Amino acid sequence: MATADLKGTKLRFAYNDGMDQKGNPKYKFKSYGYINGSATADEMHSAAQSLAGLSEKNLFNVEKIQNFDINA
Repeated sequence: MATADLKGTKLRFAYNDGMDQKGNPKYKFKSYGYINGSATADEMHSAAQSLAGLSEKNLFNVEKIQNFDINA
């Protein structure tokens, strides 16, 4: 039976970066690694808000990205 082993967790921030020539929003992305995979959504949200407060740009979205090794 195959297993999925967690390799790592990252938070990916999307910041508002104005508009393009067609009026669509543009975004800049920043990833933060070494995130505790067992952290709760509330803990990650709190950390994301604190980190986003250091940026000149407004935070649009935060994604949790997990990478796994699949082993047979």
